[in-house]
Amino acid sequence: MAAPDSFMNVEAASAQVKRLIMIQLKHVCRRESLPVSGTKAALQSRIVTQLQSCANRGDHDAFNRLRSAIQNPVAGSNGPSPAPPSRSNANPMHPQPQYQNAYGSVAAGPSPSLSYGTSGATQRSPLFKFSPFYTIKQPLTPVLECKAIVREATRDTVQATINLSPEVVDEMASSATKRVMIYCAADAVSSPFSRVEIAFPYQVEIKVNQDEVKSNLRGLKNKPGSTRPADITELLRKRPGYNNDLVVTYALTKNRFFLVVNLVQQHTVSELVARLSSGKTITKDRVIREMMGKAQDSEIVATSTIMSLKCPLSTLRIDVPCRSTVCNHNQCFDATSFLQLQEQAPTWACPVCNQSVTFDGLQIDQYVDDILKATPKSVDQVTIEPDGRWSTRSNAKSPRRSTNGHRSSDDEDDLVEIQEVPRIASIKTEASHESGMLRTPPTSSREPSTSSGAQSSGSRKRPVAQVVDLTLSDEDEDEDEDEVRLPKRRNNPGPPQDRPGSNGFAPMPTRAPGNSSGLPVVFPNSQPSTSFPSPLHYSHGGFAQPP
Repeated sequence: MAAPDSFMNVEAASAQVKRLIMIQLKHVCRRESLPVSGTKAALQSRIVTQLQSCANRGDHDAFNRLRSAIQNPVAGSNGPSPAPPSRSNANPMHPQPQYQNAYGSVAAGPSPSLSYGTSGATQRSPLFKFSPFYTIKQPLTPVLECKAIVREATRDTVQATINLSPEVVDEMASSATKRVMIYCAADAVSSPFSRVEIAFPYQVEIKVNQDEVKSNLRGLKNKPGSTRPADITELLRKRPGYNNDLVVTYALTKNRFFLVVNLVQQHTVSELVARLSSGKTITKDRVIREMMGKAQDSEIVATSTIMSLKCPLSTLRIDVPCRSTVCNHNQCFDATSFLQLQEQAPTWACPVCNQSVTFDGLQIDQYVDDILKATPKSVDQVTIEPDGRWSTRSNAKSPRRSTNGHRSSDDEDDLVEIQEVPRIASIKTEASHESGMLRTPPTSSREPSTSSGAQSSGSRKRPVAQVVDLTLSDEDEDEDEDEVRLPKRRNNPGPPQDRPGSNGFAPMPTRAPGNSSGLPVVFPNSQPSTSFPSPLHYSHGGFAQPP
């Protein structure tokens, strides 16, 4: 009766061997000291042959040991019932007990109605790159898998339920720095244990309780790693046991993405700046020693350099000077401004040399800090000597020169600009009284008129402003005044000015040579033109020719 019973056991165990995957078959072969090389069919054949050999020999101990290894190929002798191994085939590297230990009672197991299914629930959480602004406390959901979508106009959706435990609700209520954030990363092709950067699918929409997440899920253009995790704290119903619905809709992606919701501890910029101030520093002696070492290089001629005390990011005076230990320059930047920028878009590049830096590599420069404390806030740059000595640059400026060659200054006691408009008007008035009844030809005259042209051009242009230098002596001023009034004092003998010429017109005013005032001067001895006919005079007897 023993042989048929053993045969039935071999048949059942052989059927179970067919459900094992490659790594499980190798594990069984190692336990039985069987070769592990070859294809899957070869490994199955070796295990089945070993079962039959034990049954034929009647070795019940060896047969039971091999059957136990087949039923529980990884965990050992405490094997489950024969049904669960088919469930673990979805992801044999991470079986269900590991998932329960990782999430515990915080996140319940996914329901069969969820679209990500068993494969999404058994994925290992990606290892995200370190960020000084967030510390991951615990995951709140299983890892969701966003499969690759190659075809256009095709969308896919993954869903999850965020169920907060009473402990998590109490932590969030007691501290505003406890946040709930969505972490997402592309599939790590190189190694599953390498740290990945936060990245979301290019076309993605996230909703929590039917409310759309407004966070920037793309980061900076052509800057991988500049994306922040999506903060969904304000969209959650912070009640124990409440099922918060998470829906992620994405399209057109060539890579797989893995998404998980984490409870994180947020660190503020002021907290990080305080951590830098209390941490390691770049000492003043070290900076001076490096400067003198560079100056002693025989192939380099060391000269003084200009160091700016303004932050290259905010263009304001540096408050907390820091730089990375991997940088070779002495120029610093403000720690607060730099960390505020990294919190918005984490590029982690030095603003001076554009070299990749980390938060752990940032240190306070005591040399620059001493300069900032020793100089007033109005000083924005200093001169650094090769031996480490520094001095402030002189901001004194040389007096400016105007375009006309005179010295320009804010002191109004040196130069006064006076316009001679009233004096010109008085000269014109006196000239008109002296001329008496003299008239100029009408503008409709065919002959060109010099005075009319001068007057029309003068009326269209502003009078030229004369600059009078008050530093001159009184005698020089009297001479200048005589030169200006010279045309008015001339008294040449001649016929009276109020008598018209033979043609009835007053003589044409002309400009005297050497007259710099630009005023018309009438010469009494000038002969009028006789090209016009003599005018007729009216008398009681009628019109008559003048005598």
